[in-house]
This record gives sequence, C-alpha cells and structure tokens, in this order.
Amino acid sequence: MLENLSAKQGFTFGLMAGVGASAIIGIAIMLPMLLQKSGGTLTQNYSPNQIANQQQVADSANQQQPTPTNIPKSDKPKVELFVMSNCPYGLQMEKAFVPAYDLLKNKADMTIKFVSYIMHGKEELDENTRQYCAQEQDKDKYYAYLKCYATSQDSAGCMKLAGLNESKINSCVDKTNSKFGILDKYNDQTTWLSGRYPLYPIHEELNNKYGVQGSPTLVINGVQVEAGRTPEAIKSVICAAFNKAPSECAQALALASPQPGFGAGTTQDTAVGGCGG
Repeated sequence: MLENLSAKQGFTFGLMAGVGASAIIGIAIMLPMLLQKSGGTLTQNYSPNQIANQQQVADSANQQQPTPTNIPKSDKPKVELFVMSNCPYGLQMEKAFVPAYDLLKNKADMTIKFVSYIMHGKEELDENTRQYCAQEQDKDKYYAYLKCYATSQDSAGCMKLAGLNESKINSCVDKTNSKFGILDKYNDQTTWLSGRYPLYPIHEELNNKYGVQGSPTLVINGVQVEAGRTPEAIKSVICAAFNKAPSECAQALALASPQPGFGAGTTQDTAVGGCGG
C-alpha cells in the first residue's frame, strides 16, 4: 500500500492494460522494494516529480479487450468509476465513460467517485469537491459539465453551459469541506499519504472496501473490472453485468479512445496508464 512506502524507496507508478487491476498495481508497488533487497533490476522506482509529470509509458494490451466473464450480474448494475479529477488517465476514462452513461443511464446506476488522495495540487482537491456537489445537485447536468470540463478545464464556463446553479454548488462545497474536514487535512501535511499526497476522504470507505489504489479504477457490482478506454468497451463491460441486457446494449458506440488529459482529441496509442497505484 502507498502508506507503507518511505521517501527513500520512492513510489512506483503502475501502468496496466485497462483499469481496476489492484493485484497488478500491488505487485508494481511491492516488487521494487523486494528487488532492492535482492539486487534485482527488473523494475524501476520513480521519483515523486516523475509521477506528478505523468510521463511514464509502458506496453499494454489493445484497448479493445475481451469482455470480462467474472462480472457479477444484476438487474440494474451498480457502476462506480473512481478517479482523480485532474489525472490525465482519469480524464481519458471519463471521456469514454460519458457516452456509455448517456446510453445506459436509465438502466444502470452509474456514478463518478473519487480516489482517497490527490496528486495534482489544491486545484484538483477543489475540483473533486465541485464535481461531487454537481453530481449531488443534478446527475444529468453533472455529466454535461464533466463532458465540457474534460475537454476545456473551464469549470466556471462549464457550470453555466450545463445549467448548474453555481451558488448552490459553492454552498455545497463549503458544507462538504466542513463535513469531511477536507481543507483541514490538506492544510495539515502530517496527515498526507507518505507525507506527499493530501488525503481526500469523501469516498474513503468505498476506496477501502473495493481496494481502490489509483485513478482510474472501474468497479461494477462491487468488483474491480478491467476495460478498454473507449465508449464501446465500457458499454460492453456494463452490459455484461445485466441479468438480461437491455436493447440499448445493441447500439454501437465509438471505438476510438479519447486522448489522455484535457482536450477533445483521440489517440491511436494503445498503452494505458494511471495516476497512483
């Protein structure tokens, strides 16, 4: 786990073929420490600055992965995507997630939730809470906001575009900060994960329950699921979780993967990454 890493040991940034591979991430975290003791050289430790820059690249499987067969089924699947709001790879996954939400929002329970620490400064902390409150205020307007924000990084403009009530959002942010002690934890560096990463406690209990370690992590019916970062791939894994798939599942969505980070482009790069791990 991240909290067990010392500053000297550094922090390993996990890259994986999809999302939700907690076992792979755990190996990525522990293996460098074991190899250091044994003199091995199979993996590399990255410094915090390298992590923050999000520049690591690794080989991975193609984005269009086979649909997992181990997803628990239900009449109305519960779909939870855990992200850091300014994580480039979380943004990539969200941009692929929104079309699937638009298609299946009346059939599945689909929500965005937040990893229990941040890696991208105070701006990310504030954006997490803003999005939490937007989703509480109006779910459909929140997804309209998210679609705009993920391409423009213009929170004020996107709130207006989505029709969200900015005054109510700001009031909710103040109440949420107070309820969860978010700013108190941010301002007290002794509480930070490994002394480096401010805690973000809103969904901490769910993070612990599901073993969420980084952004993005996709959870369906309580189980971490790997999925390609395309609208079609995400739709497919959600549709595999229905006892009886609705007719919407026959509709094809885009096969292209959104680019990591802010922006509206797509990428042909099949390597995928994550923030944290």
